[in-house]
Amino acid sequence: MSRGRACLSVVGFVVALVIAAGVPAEAKTTALANLKVMHDGVTVKHQGQSSFVAAKNGSAIRQGDTLKTDATGKAEIDYTDGSLTRLGTSTVFTITKLTNDTGGRKTEGTLSVGETWNRAAKVSETGSFEVKAGGTTAAVEGTAFVVSCTPVPSGAQQVTCTVTAVVDNVQVNSDAWDVTSATPAS
Repeated sequence: MSRGRACLSVVGFVVALVIAAGVPAEAKTTALANLKVMHDGVTVKHQGQSSFVAAKNGSAIRQGDTLKTDATGKAEIDYTDGSLTRLGTSTVFTITKLTNDTGGRKTEGTLSVGETWNRAAKVSETGSFEVKAGGTTAAVEGTAFVVSCTPVPSGAQQVTCTVTAVVDNVQVNSDAWDVTSATPAS
């Protein structure tokens, strides 16, 4: 290789390093979920941020992000494995775990209030798709389920949550109380 070509190769390598160094770490990783704003009134608080901002259709959603819909807002989180979570009006939902480890994708969200409709793609033996709400965990055994939490009228910051299987079955466990029934798929 001539000296001119070697010098040009080194310069190209240094330019590539400088360009890569200027890209934020978040942009270097592929998002495992994207947001679809279905009706205005959706805000997001990204992990590490202190306030909610208007959500943008198509924006990346990552572990630690919280979505909030107002009385008219509706949104959908589209996961790259084909799963999805739809947020109803007046809902607060946080992505608490979103990983894609080899052979074991884990998707976990926490519903504070409101309603989510969830459809999970095939979950591997080491993977999981779960929604936690009011001290209860709904884990996919089938493919679709609804979790609905409404505030308790007493004024306390408590919610009553209902899990409904839409397709197949959902496993419901609770550390907070005894689960007396879960609505099976019809």
